Amino acid sequence: MKSIIQTSLVIFILLALNSCVKDKPKNHHTCPAPLVINLTSVVANQPLELQNGLYNDYLGRYYKVELLKFYLSNWTLEKQSGELISIDQINLFDFSLEEAQNLETEIDTGTYVNLHFSIGLDSITNLSDPAEFESTHPLSIAQNTYWTWASKYKFFMLEGRIDTSGGWEPNQIFSYHTGFNDSYREVSIPLNNLYLDTTGDSLQLTLDLDKLINGDMGTVDFVATPASHSLDEVAETISNNLVSSFSIY
Repeated sequence: MKSIIQTSLVIFILLALNSCVKDKPKNHHTCPAPLVINLTSVVANQPLELQNGLYNDYLGRYYKVELLKFYLSNWTLEKQSGELISIDQINLFDFSLEEAQNLETEIDTGTYVNLHFSIGLDSITNLSDPAEFESTHPLSIAQNTYWTWASKYKFFMLEGRIDTSGGWEPNQIFSYHTGFNDSYREVSIPLNNLYLDTTGDSLQLTLDLDKLINGDMGTVDFVATPASHSLDEVAETISNNLVSSFSIY
């Protein structure tokens, strides 16, 4: 009798494990699946290299990027059924750091059709006090992403230099910091029916700076308007262009 019970228990465990491994779309049973979103940045298909990389703006002038730092938040994955799975993370991506810019999470197995996220912070989070967070937290004062004078966070930061002499040496500084609630944008990207089983998967999310500075919603001229640290026309152009500057490969 004891051996029968033990055998039945082993069969039950194997069936439970097998249901997680197989987890086909027709099976409503779900199990955890690891998912990694790798964030990269390019300039018109050229990998972004801070400090040393030279790129051309829309007029062919050479420029380089010295700082690229921004918040992405409110991550949600949409299932084929329409169900929304919230990852519920705030991520500060800083391309001056040596480590890879990744988001690692665990979600249900199944078929996913869209990735949703936001650029910046929602109006409630934007009221946070950065002094209340530990130094390693994305919202900490140590991240240097807070406008003390405005009591708001900087959502997107792009700094560098552009050549104004017709040569190869970028000499004029440009600096753009967006923030304020009006700069908050939501992004949706198709996943082409991404199916996740328990082995998980990884996605490459890419930001193209060329689409940011010369996009469908306008052009950012590093020479004519070299700075924006407020809610002005340049900040609006950057915020609007950012929405279509992300893609998944």
